[in-house]
Amino acid sequence: MLNEWHAKYGPVVRAGPNRVSFANPDAIPEIYGTSLIYPKSDSYRPMEVLAKGDAVQSIITIRDEKRVTGIKRHVAGGFSQTQWLKQEDQMDTTISALLTQLRKKTAGMVIPLRNWLGFWSFDTLTSLAFSKSRGYLQAGADMDSVFPSAAGRFGYWRTWALAPQLESLLLKNWFMQRAQTTSTPIAQLAMERVQDRTAEEKNATGRDLLARYLAASQAAPDVIGPKDVIALTITTIHAGSETTAVIASMALSMVLGSKNSEFFRKLEKEILDAELPVGENGAIAFKDVEHLPYLDAVVRETLRWSINPNVNSRTVNTPGGATICNTFIPEGTDVMVSSHDIKNCTWMFGPDASVYNPERWIRVDEQKRRDMERSAMGFSWGRRICMGQHLARIQMKKLLASLINAFEIEPVKVGETGKWDGNTIEFQLEVKLTPRKA
Repeated sequence: MLNEWHAKYGPVVRAGPNRVSFANPDAIPEIYGTSLIYPKSDSYRPMEVLAKGDAVQSIITIRDEKRVTGIKRHVAGGFSQTQWLKQEDQMDTTISALLTQLRKKTAGMVIPLRNWLGFWSFDTLTSLAFSKSRGYLQAGADMDSVFPSAAGRFGYWRTWALAPQLESLLLKNWFMQRAQTTSTPIAQLAMERVQDRTAEEKNATGRDLLARYLAASQAAPDVIGPKDVIALTITTIHAGSETTAVIASMALSMVLGSKNSEFFRKLEKEILDAELPVGENGAIAFKDVEHLPYLDAVVRETLRWSINPNVNSRTVNTPGGATICNTFIPEGTDVMVSSHDIKNCTWMFGPDASVYNPERWIRVDEQKRRDMERSAMGFSWGRRICMGQHLARIQMKKLLASLINAFEIEPVKVGETGKWDGNTIEFQLEVKLTPRKA
């Protein structure tokens, strides 16, 4: 609906009570930049989960910018590419487990690959965070209903984003919180892992994400308390498990689609022609795929294509208001960009902006590529950019290269269905796999 309003009324429209939407990439640095910082709006409040009846703020939902800065100062180093690559062997283990399970199902079977990539993503995440896989790949199932829970959270957020005060009044009041004795599956899993770790005298590996969270809490208990450790853990599980799996699955679904089969052939050729070294476990090292241009373009284009719900609003807190894209915005107004309209911006992404085409990222210079990446906002932008972006890129590139290198992939049902599930455009990823000959 929002894109229809922009098409009818122009690049600046009122999107709700005290809420303004922009359909101009130039609004991104003005709204989400680092020079003039607008806090996240109250629309993020419904995203807070309940743990034992109490609302727990995560790094995503905190709206106090000073507090966010304090927390990031102590944990951001643990999210660097260098730090994640110290745990690459754990990523290789889950990729190996995925390839092993898929090899068992290659006798002409139609494989719901999206489900399996979900299991892979969650097992990878729990291994990196807690040095202990949850075992979804081994079981071939989401044993905790984490994925429906995560999808439900996004749907719930989208539903209540325009009425956060009403949501708090009706569903998070004192009586409702006391009545809820059971935590959400994600919150329960996070609390179990934190409790297990704090009960131990010493972390066995000393290098997983939870160990870094607990070390940060010990170093700055006034900044990161016990509840913050749980909240950070919830954020890791919630934001990391479903998102990486969806983007990796969407990348394969889009390049395998009948309209885009040439993209898959080029991606496959790049990976096979590179004759990439394969580890004993079947995984390919990130250093060998990091700079493959077509693989990089596929990841970038899929991030552009995966529209996030339009709940990325900030609140103008400048005394007297502010001017954004030559439009005066009164103080206290929530402002945002329309993801759909930015994605289809022809002067930024070219005349074919409305179609999936990884090659747009190859045919431009580095400055234009940076401008396009900012406008795509795959990991948001500016001060509140996703801390897990480096991990997501590492996972996706390793996974796609390892999978394509190991199997010939025959599409059965792939591509977009044309339906909107509230969070993304629905897509299919059912395939047949044939192991490649050594």
